[in-house]
Amino acid sequence: MTKALIIVVIILILYFGVEFGIFYYKYSHLPALPKIDQSDKTLGSGPVLRYIAAGDSTSVGEGASGFEKSYAYQIAQYLAKTNTVEYRNIGVVGYKTADVLRNQVDTIIAYKPDVVTISIGPNDATHLVSANKILANYKAIIEKLESQTLAKIYITNIANFYGANILPWLYIYLIEYRDQKLNQQLTALEDDRVKIVNIHDFGWNQPPYKNRSKTYAADWFHPNDLGYQNWTAAFLSKIQAK
Repeated sequence: MTKALIIVVIILILYFGVEFGIFYYKYSHLPALPKIDQSDKTLGSGPVLRYIAAGDSTSVGEGASGFEKSYAYQIAQYLAKTNTVEYRNIGVVGYKTADVLRNQVDTIIAYKPDVVTISIGPNDATHLVSANKILANYKAIIEKLESQTLAKIYITNIANFYGANILPWLYIYLIEYRDQKLNQQLTALEDDRVKIVNIHDFGWNQPPYKNRSKTYAADWFHPNDLGYQNWTAAFLSKIQAK
C-alpha cells in the first residue's frame, strides 16, 4: 500500500469516525415524535372495501403530527369517498423488506384486502442490505400477495434521502448512488395489479415540497405533515390511474 493510499484511508476513517460520532450525538438527543394511533377504523359509506397498510415506520406515519396526517389514513379517506372503508394499519417502526415478508405478508393475506399499500426500503438502504436481497424480497412479497389475494397492491420504491440531515452527507450520496439502479429494477416489477409508487422522485422538485428542509420531522429522517402530503399525492397518482 503506497503512502498516498494510506493517507487517503486514514482520512476516510477519521471522516466517518467524526461523522458517525456526530450522528450518534444527534440521534441520542432527538425529541420524541408524536405517538401515532394504529387502531382499526371504518370510514365512509357505500360498498365495503377492505384496505390494509403495511411496511415500516412511514406506513405508521412516524413523524406526522397525528394519524390523520399519515399517508395511509389519507388514502383511506380518499377511498371512503365512494366506499365503506375497513382500514387497518400494521406498519412497524424499523421494519426492512425481510421483516415485511416474514411477519406481515401472511397477516395481509388473512385480512382478505381489496387494497394494499406498503412502504418499505429505507431501513434496508441505511443498513446497506444488498441490492440483490432487497430486489428478491420485493419480488417474493409481490408474488405471494398476487397469488394469494385479489387485492390491488401499491408498494413504494426506495425513498429519497436528500435532506435527511441526521445522516452523514457522504453516506447519503452512497445510498442514493446505489439505489438509483435498484429503483429502476423495482419499477420494472409493475403489472396490472401491482403499482410501484415512485416516492423517490414524485413532487420533490415542485413547491411546496422543493425546499426539503420543510418536509422533514424533528428527527430529520421521517417526513412531517407536509412530507406525507406529498407521499399521499404520489400514491394517489397511481390509485387514481388504476
